[in-house]
Amino acid sequence: MEIHYKLNRLMLSVALWGLTLTAVLAQGVRGRVTDATSKGAIPGATIIAVGTNLGSTADANGDYSIKLNPGNYTLRVSFVGYESVSVPVTVAAGTDVTANAELKESAASLGEVVVIGSRAQTARTNVQTAAPVDVISTKELKGFSQVDISQVLNYVAPSFNSNRQTVTDGTDHIDPASLRGLGPDQVLVLVNGKRRHTTALVNINGSVGRGAVGTDMNVIPVAAVERIEVLRDGAAAQYGTDAIAGVINVVLKKNYTGFSASLTGGQNMTTIKYMIPNSNGGQDQKTQKINDGSLIQFDFTKGFRLGKEGRLSVSGQYNNHDRTNRSADDNSPTIYMGTAGGFPTTPTGEDETTYRRNLITQDQAMIQQRGYDRHNMILGNSNAQNLGLFINGGIPTNAKSEFYFSGGVTYRTGTGYGNFRTPNSRNQQPVRTDGSLYYPDGFLPGIQSKINDVSAILGYKTMLGQWNLDVSNVIGQNIFKFSVANSGNASLPASDNQQTLFDAGRLSFLQNTFNLDFSRRFVNASNASLNVAYGGEVRFENFMIKAGEPNSYSGDPNRRLALAPPQSGTVVAAPGAQVFPGYQPSDEINKSRVSEAVYVDLEGEKGILLVGAAGRFENYSDFGSTINGKLTARVQVTPAIALRGSVSTGFRAPSLHQRYFQNTSTQFVNGLPSNTLTLNNDSPIVRNVIGVNALKPETSVNLAAGITARAGRGFTLTIDAYQIDITDRIVYSGSFTRAQLGFGTNDYPGVNLVRFFANAINTRTQGLDIVASERFKAGTGQLTLTAAVNFNKNTVKAINSTPLIDDPKNNPADANPSNWYRTSLFDRNQISIIEDYLPRSKWNLSAMYTIGKFDISLRTVRFGEVKFKTPTDPDAKKADGTYWNTQFNRDETGHAFIDQTFKAVWITDLSVTYRATKATGVTLGANNIFDIYPDQIYIDPRNALGSTNYSSARDNSNRGRFLYQPNQGGFNGRYVFGRVSVNF
Repeated sequence: MEIHYKLNRLMLSVALWGLTLTAVLAQGVRGRVTDATSKGAIPGATIIAVGTNLGSTADANGDYSIKLNPGNYTLRVSFVGYESVSVPVTVAAGTDVTANAELKESAASLGEVVVIGSRAQTARTNVQTAAPVDVISTKELKGFSQVDISQVLNYVAPSFNSNRQTVTDGTDHIDPASLRGLGPDQVLVLVNGKRRHTTALVNINGSVGRGAVGTDMNVIPVAAVERIEVLRDGAAAQYGTDAIAGVINVVLKKNYTGFSASLTGGQNMTTIKYMIPNSNGGQDQKTQKINDGSLIQFDFTKGFRLGKEGRLSVSGQYNNHDRTNRSADDNSPTIYMGTAGGFPTTPTGEDETTYRRNLITQDQAMIQQRGYDRHNMILGNSNAQNLGLFINGGIPTNAKSEFYFSGGVTYRTGTGYGNFRTPNSRNQQPVRTDGSLYYPDGFLPGIQSKINDVSAILGYKTMLGQWNLDVSNVIGQNIFKFSVANSGNASLPASDNQQTLFDAGRLSFLQNTFNLDFSRRFVNASNASLNVAYGGEVRFENFMIKAGEPNSYSGDPNRRLALAPPQSGTVVAAPGAQVFPGYQPSDEINKSRVSEAVYVDLEGEKGILLVGAAGRFENYSDFGSTINGKLTARVQVTPAIALRGSVSTGFRAPSLHQRYFQNTSTQFVNGLPSNTLTLNNDSPIVRNVIGVNALKPETSVNLAAGITARAGRGFTLTIDAYQIDITDRIVYSGSFTRAQLGFGTNDYPGVNLVRFFANAINTRTQGLDIVASERFKAGTGQLTLTAAVNFNKNTVKAINSTPLIDDPKNNPADANPSNWYRTSLFDRNQISIIEDYLPRSKWNLSAMYTIGKFDISLRTVRFGEVKFKTPTDPDAKKADGTYWNTQFNRDETGHAFIDQTFKAVWITDLSVTYRATKATGVTLGANNIFDIYPDQIYIDPRNALGSTNYSSARDNSNRGRFLYQPNQGGFNGRYVFGRVSVNF
């Protein structure tokens, strides 16, 4: 259902049409919104006529206008970071009324009205809610160098983590995101309060969020966003599946007038210093000065009138960023001869050291002759081009009814790279008709992505008596197309014209959600209130896999290629395009499901007490039904201090991707390639041989308690503790060998390992969020100080196995535990990805100072320590006390260096904005101004270049080429940028 091309044209036509419209001046009320302290305009302030659907947004000069029928009204004027005000007005026939408003800096941290987490009609700021909510303002979205939503949130929201990955196939192009240390599929993303579809991609490589399906928030232009609300509390009973960790609500600009645009350019200007072992037993320092990752981005927003009272906001974004590279040299002992990542077997009768030294000498001579460069990998952000267009608007039909709509089209292309295929990796090398290598010096294959994302929201709000009615439909589709470039298929016939570009297939996910919601607020004579909300939802989902072209996955399964000299004999050619074998016809899937849900949400308030209760029943066509509930409470202990808390149950339905995804991919283990088959959950091998049952929902119990405080005019503090227990969490398993599964010679040719999805673990997440904010006048300017801290701990409490995997004969006490079936299901590396691979703490400290025409923003973020643990347990011991796995280098206490702790890092950003006029501004700044890098990945000294005692499995550096892991704010170093903004 590739509707994106037609929608692309339609959306572009709407934008071009809109740009030719002439705004019609409203009659009724007009005025200007300004800052009470600086007297400066507040562009983007929202003005709503209370009790109607009519409103406006202040333009670049703070001016607004609203057309109103004669009568008495109350205007509500608000903007993020300011206290909202109410302005009474009386409109007479044929006259204009002027109503100016001054807004004061809010005493509540980012004290905008919060709509997420409660369906009550009462306006509350985030320090007045019963659950913790972060509100990210437009100023924060555009104040620093980050240009997409996930990276903005990574540096602003304390419990949110998202870092770009490298050499992880499709995950290079879609950032996996985490809230409160949980997976990308355990946080629900909304747009304008409506559920947004997830991506078509499932992460199956060794990144954060392994095995999960997330939401690509980066398809939404930052220019289209008014604010972002992050609910840090379990909310499945309110919003349904995925909301175990919380909810992120992206609120698009509405009632916008005028035109705004910005042009941003920048690049990395950095120096990396790292150590590599040398053959003399010491270490050499290497230095690289790098300028790369150049970026150019243009975005805009234009507001229009639709008829007399309707509004349309059109926002677009073009983004082009080049790749970055932070790799080191390949330290493999040989490139052209022998084997990759080690040495061939020493011939009988020869001295091993002498044989290996001679082999290195011969290979080095070929390297010099060919001019080979050992800097053969690209490890960093992939290059990408992103073009997106979003609209948002509404058309009132009367004072209490409105049609509303929004939608977007985004098209993204990019190229990420895999591992370099050296000339001596003969099973991966296509050959010419004379038997010589098609790539005589090896090749670096790339994965080219084409991502098409479309979405549309259409709804109607009205009043039925005293009840609010909201009926809406949301549809979204994400299509991910894979191509493999600069590659080859070694199992194809020898040819002087080998195919190097392959169509590897595509993934598609479609979601349509229909909602019918009712709400009403009851108030009695004693001013006690009860908000009642109820409604229903019907959601349709479809997941598809389409096969690539035959040459991307097929070939002669018995084709044999000559080994690299001095070896004799042959090796079976690896089937499929190198780096990413295409999806096969047997992988093709077209599966759908339907879910129906009903909910009720109650919230009552009397005096100092606010209580809430929510319940939700949901039924899925593929696994059955689930019931969840939530209780919340807030007590205003004193005018300045309140206590709040919640208890809830939640669930996450297994995604269609996790249920049905199947493919063969090339995954590197200890620096060596291995074709890994992912079997879907219905496979006879998964069900009958391994004994894994059909996937069922994850279930959770969330507990939270907190305190909010405010003092003086500008200080606020919130402290919230939480515990999230998840049972039957769905994970992507470890690797099972052919022998473990009893494969015969002709079963799945070319496949080395098998993996699958299962409800394999139970986890507990515990944490603490602290957010403090202070605003005060400093000299003639205004200073805002914010501190936001998250402490988080994930623990794998249990592993849910099967009789086959638990059978004692498959886990013998007298055998290496690394070979046990229980280890294959979920090894220590996978446990580490959940428990230790994201920072256990994150501190966000920021200062924003406004004086005259200048805005100065300084921010530093501390990403806490992370840990890596190897899949093979270096601490496992035999009965006699000796180690099973002796390949690892250890310190004097016996600790294996490959298990590594990366200490915390501080990343500091600075930006300065000068508003030359009311309509123009210039921003200069830098991200990571001190050029900080995380700790270097350990390289075993025995793997120094030229060593005759070499084994790539001894460390996690992928033959010395991987220097840094990406999960502490990335590893690109200093980034310098400039931005020009205009508002008319």
